[in-house]
Amino acid sequence: MKVFIDANILLDIYQLSGPDLEELRKLKKMVETGHAQLLISSQVEDEFWRNRERVIADAMKRFKESKANAHIPNIMRNYPETKELRGAVEKVNAVVRQLHDKATAEIEVDSLKADQVIKELFSAFSIGQITPDMIDRARLRADLGNPPGKKGSIGDAINWEWLLSQEMDFWEDELILISADGDFESELSRGRPREYLLREWSSKHPFSGLVLSKSLTDFLKSRFPDIQLAEEFEKIKFVEELENSRSFAATHRALEKKSQNMRTSRSLRLRG
Repeated sequence: MKVFIDANILLDIYQLSGPDLEELRKLKKMVETGHAQLLISSQVEDEFWRNRERVIADAMKRFKESKANAHIPNIMRNYPETKELRGAVEKVNAVVRQLHDKATAEIEVDSLKADQVIKELFSAFSIGQITPDMIDRARLRADLGNPPGKKGSIGDAINWEWLLSQEMDFWEDELILISADGDFESELSRGRPREYLLREWSSKHPFSGLVLSKSLTDFLKSRFPDIQLAEEFEKIKFVEELENSRSFAATHRALEKKSQNMRTSRSLRLRG
């Protein structure tokens, strides 16, 4: 399968209710072990960096506002427990301030764990370049009122034109479109691509399916429900190599490769 991940999914990592970093690590490991091909356009990369600061600022503001309060009525203030309650509230708020200051310091030096994982994702896989012709087609699509896209924005249309230009390698290959953007979703059948997009995709790639997933978590749960950690993709890859090996030499190479990976992982943990 080929997996397209939209900028709004990457930006969700910074949100209060977004997926945790392990989900993004799972995606990266899934691609590294050959279970999928990741498609990221330069439009997605630009959109991510264009909106990152705003999303982080919003998340930090909302977190800072999550202070504890204890409004104690006069009729309860003579209870000894009220002092304990006030102390607990002050402790919670002190921890909130401490976490806020710690995250702010990491933001200023560009060392957030989320940033590191996303940078690894961008650097590990090739970024598809958007051509002037794709931009022209996206503008025409917007002028005609064809999906996807919002009024005054052609970002989704640019990504869709880029996706249409991709080569699908095998019959019955799939494109998994992971996006929380409602412009890709059917208004009649939630969780499915728009009928117009399905028809257009089928016309361009008649032997390839188009599937929409609204979140990275939903995609991983639906396709790999038993995977809890990113490292488990390596175990699956190892088993597949053993099952597909038809000679003693091939089996030996697979075992040796697994042994080397285990030694490397052990060495990295000891250094850390």
